Amino acid sequence: MKTLKHVTASLALFVSATVSSEACSVCMGGGGLTAEAANGAIFVMLGVLAGVLGLIVLAGYNLVKRGQMPIPPHAELVRSLSESN
Repeated sequence: MKTLKHVTASLALFVSATVSSEACSVCMGGGGLTAEAANGAIFVMLGVLAGVLGLIVLAGYNLVKRGQMPIPPHAELVRSLSESN
């Protein structure tokens, strides 16, 4: 019974929130300087997001590339000396 009350209350809140919400004039396609600035800000945020995701991909690629490299000669010598003891 308690969950039924929670579901009913959540549904009523959702319905009342969707009925009263409206978009501003900039979001609805109103022209002007504000709309141009909002569009520019969106493209700047997309550019920053693309840059960050690109750097994450590049870091992963470098980790994979370094993981496939052969062992350097000095590290191989140290390993062989430590195994002999």
